Amino acid sequence: MDPVRARAGLAMDGPMEANPAVTTDIHRPFMLMTASYTRAASPYVETFWRRLRGRRLDVQATGAVHASYGDNMTLVPQAGRLPGLPEKQIRSMVGTLDPDRGVLIQQAYPRAFFDRHLSGRHCGDLLDGLSRAFPEVVYHP
Repeated sequence: MDPVRARAGLAMDGPMEANPAVTTDIHRPFMLMTASYTRAASPYVETFWRRLRGRRLDVQATGAVHASYGDNMTLVPQAGRLPGLPEKQIRSMVGTLDPDRGVLIQQAYPRAFFDRHLSGRHCGDLLDGLSRAFPEVVYHP
């Protein structure tokens, strides 16, 4: 990502192990949607977070794991049941977040973030803190 060209950024549980590492401040809005690669679990994510100087947001869906942000969240439970994978194994692969809720979260939060920061549209208070529409999403200051 070229910080001069990007107007806003999003990482969906990215490990942030850039090579070379980010060594300059980023003065653009950036949202982290974390699950496995949290600031507490990864020094790379924490270092990246400290470089963010624009509006920054770190949200996490309770019960999400790395594969929860993407198609695996809905595909693995469906495909895994065909050969009879145990639910425990499926949950270890995609987390305990309900797939339908997960899809809504991974649609709503990036859309609201980019609408606000790229289009200048304010689409409710979804990015301003805990949301009644998505009580499973936690904000990390």
